[in-house]
Amino acid sequence: MSRYLKGRDFALQAVLAQWCFTLVLGAAGLAANNQIAISLLCGGIISTAANGWLVLMAFRPPLGAPAQKILASFYVGALGKFIITALLFLLAFKQFAFLTNAFHAAVMILAYVIVHAVAWIYPLVRR
Repeated sequence: MSRYLKGRDFALQAVLAQWCFTLVLGAAGLAANNQIAISLLCGGIISTAANGWLVLMAFRPPLGAPAQKILASFYVGALGKFIITALLFLLAFKQFAFLTNAFHAAVMILAYVIVHAVAWIYPLVRR
């Protein structure tokens, strides 16, 4: 298997690890109450969805594609990740009134950061 395909698989595994960690966070949040669980899930889903988009776009060009096409794909992925993150945060704040509470908003943002960090930690743990 080429390094390109191994890299794509590894990146997808990191997103899967983020998704699994999001579900664990949500289940742990149920021990406190539903609002905390929803806050944790929202933060994790936002992070996972945005990173999933970046991975799909970054590995979209075929192996051996021109460097400009690969770079453009990364730029599209990064821009899309930013837009997806902003829109999903906006949607979360609009859909869940309890997120206007500073504590629940902080829990959601903290979950976003923690799940986002899974993508950085996963390669270290995986070695």
